[in-house]
Amino acid sequence: MTKLFAINAGMSFFAVAKAENEKEVLTILVNRELEEQEDFGIRAHIDDFSIEGLYGEFFRDEKGLFIESHILDYPHHIRKMSPKERDTYIQSHVEKNAKAFWRDHPFYAELYLREFKKYKAVGKEVGNTFSPHFSDEFYFITAKLIITETDWYGEDFHIIEIDLADRNYQLIFELTLEE
Repeated sequence: MTKLFAINAGMSFFAVAKAENEKEVLTILVNRELEEQEDFGIRAHIDDFSIEGLYGEFFRDEKGLFIESHILDYPHHIRKMSPKERDTYIQSHVEKNAKAFWRDHPFYAELYLREFKKYKAVGKEVGNTFSPHFSDEFYFITAKLIITETDWYGEDFHIIEIDLADRNYQLIFELTLEE
């Protein structure tokens, strides 16, 4: 039976979808996001191996990001390391974080890390650009994880079933002022 669902992500996103269940709603949303072709869309985010893209989700350790934005440099504990030690430390954490992100799909973590290594190798050649080669399934699974596991929409993400069977309204969100 088809139902209506509200998709809420705070102030940044609100939509209604018609679907059988929450899983189907998420599929609809992921496909919508993947259809966006802008430079700031989810597909571009996945392909971006800078700290502004998906790679930035992995560019951290237990103490936080490997870059301090206010000084555009490594945090003190990273700056103290030799260049070789720093590269090894960062790479090991990027790999660990990527594997945790794709914990149910370890092949995709390996694929992403392989494409990142290609990107780094090409980046050293002047004038060359790099486009990773990922399957549609990879983009779908990854976009789904980005939507559900990161702050892609900037705030909490919720799918709420709209059920008006026993009433003529349903409160989806209410801002309350705490005194």
